[in-house]
Amino acid sequence: MSLSSLYLDAFMAVAKAESFSKAAENLHITQSALSQRIKNLESELGLTFFLRTPSGAKITEQGQRLLRFCQTRNSLESELIDDLSANKSRELTGIVRIGAYSSVLRSVVMPALAPLLQKHPHVLCEFICNQMDALPLMMNRAEVDLIILDHRIERAGVEIELLGRERFVVIEGRKQFSRDDIFLDNDTKDIATENFFRSQKKKPPKYRRSYFDDCYGIIDGVRMGLGKAVMSEHLVKKDASINISKGYKPFDLEVCLHYHAQPFYSKLHQTVVDELKKSSSKFL
Repeated sequence: MSLSSLYLDAFMAVAKAESFSKAAENLHITQSALSQRIKNLESELGLTFFLRTPSGAKITEQGQRLLRFCQTRNSLESELIDDLSANKSRELTGIVRIGAYSSVLRSVVMPALAPLLQKHPHVLCEFICNQMDALPLMMNRAEVDLIILDHRIERAGVEIELLGRERFVVIEGRKQFSRDDIFLDNDTKDIATENFFRSQKKKPPKYRRSYFDDCYGIIDGVRMGLGKAVMSEHLVKKDASINISKGYKPFDLEVCLHYHAQPFYSKLHQTVVDELKKSSSKFL
């Protein structure tokens, strides 16, 4: 059995838009024609790829597996065309999408990949910053190819590469008066401060929380004396306006790269993974 490219393209369009009507519009076909292609694909394989809900088309677990196959197929096809074309250079081409949390995206991932991107100008890289709990969902929906987390997702079909370790410390402003009982965090779901004090061998201080959206907003708030914060040391160790508070034991977390396991990987995918493994620890 071979899968029709027409059906797979229709499937990809719905998966990306999470809507049959929007996908039909993007493909410039009627919604009924699109629905028939999806129905034919599901009938051929005896599987359901989308759940039709009032809020849109929700991809199933089987659909997520097919989506990863389609992405791999497209990447390999693009790479093959480049390799076979006599008019094109042998340099890397393609698009890679990387999702990461705020304290490592700008400070670790981007500088680790900068030499590769400068060497291969036809490679396009999309860097996407998001909250820790949102990144696995983005990978499952194929919105990104690679994600970086401060913990491991131990799940079948997910490859994990250790990039290094991020060290957390308590910071305070050097010149501004700091409100000692207030700790700054990203948002209400951020448990970095809680986990840090849980790792200490003493009773945690009583504190209130204030929210500054991301790690750079938190650092700005600490500089202004709006509170203290638990922060990644590599972001502040050369900052003359920040003090690292004494009396706390540093707390280390793994920085882990995740991606879906595939039978084959494009040259671009493998090169990006290798470069992150080689260079990320230099910036942590």
